[in-house]
Amino acid sequence: MQTMGSYVLLEKAVTTPDTDIVGSGDVEEQILDAPKRSPFYQLKTLFLFTKSDFKTVIVPQSIFAATAALSKTQLTTASCDGNEVTDGWGVVSRMPLMLAWIWLNLLVEDIANQRLEGAIVEDTVNKPWRPLPSRRLTPEQARDWLVIAIMATVGFSLLFGGYSASITLMVFIWIYNDLEGSSSGIWIRNALNAGGLMCFSWGALATLSGGELLPRGFAWILATGAIIMTTVHAQDLPDIEGDMARGRLTMPLTYGETAARASLAVMVMFWSVACPFFWDATLWGWAASTGIGSTMSVLALQKRGQRWDEVVWKLWCLWITVLYMLPAMEK
Repeated sequence: MQTMGSYVLLEKAVTTPDTDIVGSGDVEEQILDAPKRSPFYQLKTLFLFTKSDFKTVIVPQSIFAATAALSKTQLTTASCDGNEVTDGWGVVSRMPLMLAWIWLNLLVEDIANQRLEGAIVEDTVNKPWRPLPSRRLTPEQARDWLVIAIMATVGFSLLFGGYSASITLMVFIWIYNDLEGSSSGIWIRNALNAGGLMCFSWGALATLSGGELLPRGFAWILATGAIIMTTVHAQDLPDIEGDMARGRLTMPLTYGETAARASLAVMVMFWSVACPFFWDATLWGWAASTGIGSTMSVLALQKRGQRWDEVVWKLWCLWITVLYMLPAMEK
């Protein structure tokens, strides 16, 4: 996990097999034998699993789905009668369903990851408020919640949409965590993370629109996945020394800092032009995309130090948000 707060969806901690991840046997018994908690306690526990992903998953994916659903170009099979007010209210009325879909799938992903031994060890240091390091429940209880969350998510998706996206996301989660895809190299890890985020975009848009995605909708989602896969190493620039000390394999440490910065600048400028072109964006869309992208690229190439690299990462987050909003800036 990045010290800056990573944009990646599927976290994987460093495995430490010999560490006591729960504590003494007496503490574990106290957790298991604790009196039945109130529903509020259980809901707070589930919320804590997903707390750190609201700004990295729920907010950006909601923006993506809302702007795509309101695009002048039809991206799903949902009926469109051409009435802008009716379409707008239709999107608003289904917003709670979309948010529920995103959160349920995020809950599955987070429990699946945070219940792993290495994740508990690292969260004890970095995020001690999470349910497992704070001993709100045991790994065995987390596994039980995972089973419940999977069944609830699949049932919800069957009723309200996004079923195929949910199942595909669960496959990515299984590969990443249980098959240790996160340890298979930078590009495989980035591809799995991009694939997971594309599933969130797919399911959120399908649920919000009430229809299945058309080819152009899938094309836009694939483009956003490629953007993330080729530029998300912006998050590695501010913490090169920390990653080196922890032995993490990041783009700057694997290919060299100069190559990582150059590739970031080139790909950011490419996508800053390609995305407005894809949407035939207005002047405002072109200005926002290329303006933020060029600023980020210049700062990345100048090597001004950690403080400015943190600015580069924040600009990346803003830039991605602008790209997600381009469907609303279509001519």
